[in-house]
Amino acid sequence: MLPNLSELGAKPPQRPVTPPKAPTPSPPKQQQQQQHQPPTLRKVSMEYPEDPWNAPDLHKGHNHGPLEHSTGHNGAADVPRSVANDLNGNDAVSYSTSPEVTTTSSALPGRTTSTFTTSQPPSGPSSIHNVAESIQESNGAWNYFPGSSSGGGFGEPADNAITGPFGDSGGPGQSVSGSVGGSNPNRSIGHVRSGSNVEENILVTLMPEKEGVFMFQHHNYEVSSIRRGSKVVRRYSDFVWLLDCLHKRYPFRVLPLLPPKRVAFNGNHLSNDGAFIEKRRRGLARFLNALVRHPVLGQEQLVIMFLTVPTELSVWRKQATISVQDEFTGRTLPPGLEDSLPPTLEELFARTRVGVRRSAELYISTCTIMDRLIKRSEGVAADHARMAVSLISLTETSADTYATDHNDVPLLNDGLQAMGRHLRTAQTLMEDEAKAWEEGVLEDLKRQRDALVSLRDMFDRRDRLDKDNIPFLQRRIETNEAKLQALNAKPEGMVKPGEKERVVEAIIKDKESIVTQHNRSVFVKECIRDELRFFQNTQYNVSRLTQDWAQERVKYSEMLADNWRRLLDDLEGMPLGD
Repeated sequence: MLPNLSELGAKPPQRPVTPPKAPTPSPPKQQQQQQHQPPTLRKVSMEYPEDPWNAPDLHKGHNHGPLEHSTGHNGAADVPRSVANDLNGNDAVSYSTSPEVTTTSSALPGRTTSTFTTSQPPSGPSSIHNVAESIQESNGAWNYFPGSSSGGGFGEPADNAITGPFGDSGGPGQSVSGSVGGSNPNRSIGHVRSGSNVEENILVTLMPEKEGVFMFQHHNYEVSSIRRGSKVVRRYSDFVWLLDCLHKRYPFRVLPLLPPKRVAFNGNHLSNDGAFIEKRRRGLARFLNALVRHPVLGQEQLVIMFLTVPTELSVWRKQATISVQDEFTGRTLPPGLEDSLPPTLEELFARTRVGVRRSAELYISTCTIMDRLIKRSEGVAADHARMAVSLISLTETSADTYATDHNDVPLLNDGLQAMGRHLRTAQTLMEDEAKAWEEGVLEDLKRQRDALVSLRDMFDRRDRLDKDNIPFLQRRIETNEAKLQALNAKPEGMVKPGEKERVVEAIIKDKESIVTQHNRSVFVKECIRDELRFFQNTQYNVSRLTQDWAQERVKYSEMLADNWRRLLDDLEGMPLGD
């Protein structure tokens, strides 16, 4: 179980007051539905219902060489329409901060993609457009972008700080500037949420063409930052190199996860599967955004270089001098730091670790379930389209079927055609909602899952790397001190030249090593304490993603209900034989 706010010294969040919801305008009666072209049935893939990297163990043991081996096409033709569009270079994972109505653009496409919620209504707007506009005037629930991080690292206390269990002033969101996931100032329904400023958002776009020859082809990704005004091209092995360097330099920080290079499914590698490539692109975007939003990792020169240097990374690495020393190397222990760490800190670490481990398992399962829900929703939408085609086809046979009396056949056909039109409308809305889930709540759940798994891995790394041999050194010092006393007791001529000096030098080195290892242990505790403070803010991400998902469901439920109400109006003229 994770420590609560009172234990971590955080102030309970003040929930904003929700103003009353504006009434939805009632749909006008007897409006003619705009004609839709028969849609192309989407191929709904159920072959990969689970997240391909639901645990970091899948990433272990991969040989990330200088080249990514791949064969064949990229599989974009075999994936659903929405994913295929993203594979052609349109980055679907993006966020809007504008208070106006969300619209789709090539630079920052919104998460909601249907014509009902992104297009301007035609002349004589239908009531479904009115519902969409009334909802989106306060902006879409998924079109948000995490909060800001201003200021330096963890050691900068804020004003009005309170004392927490960590032993010094400051709590989550105070001494640690900013937040992990940030706030969502835009709500699709209801009030506007208060929050911090907009953080940097890194976009990762799959380049349309592969590089390399035959068996040694690899994908490239365009990494762009509007805030930095930079666009660089990186490949997957560059991301792996960056993470390896960060593991050496910051072993006790919460380092984000990388998606795997490839995943085997029934013995077959899926590195060329279009759906997997798209998931990997989104995983790379989550990786970079987690780095730049971290108050320490975001200031690391390797990270800044990775995002801004336009040179090919393999060429830059040969020319640059890169230091991957442990961040604690050469640091002097500040006076009073050790005393500021409470004696119960290790107990808090152990308790948090248990809760994080269990929460990570549950979020991995939740992401898998959400992915299946999206696939099922896409399948239901496709069945609505098939139903519409069948009903329209019935109108072609009605005259022959009811050849005895043709008088009511035109009215019957009008009703069937209206049913087909509204089924297509429902199909589009369902596809749009599934797309919003995929790019909205599922990405938010994966971000929370990644944060938990990263914290879990940090504790595991501490078990491996935060070890010392101080007891052994203390015993050796005692032995050498006894030896030195014995040498001092001997007559001057009985002692070999330089023997005393060697013993004294060994004692001094061992004592210096004890001090260095002890100081490093203190730094590690402080580092993990700060990482827990930073992680504490992810609880607000959970609140936001659940609230936004619920609001998204309300939005589409209202639009679907309006669609069926309008269908009832269109069916009033069907013959009943009264």
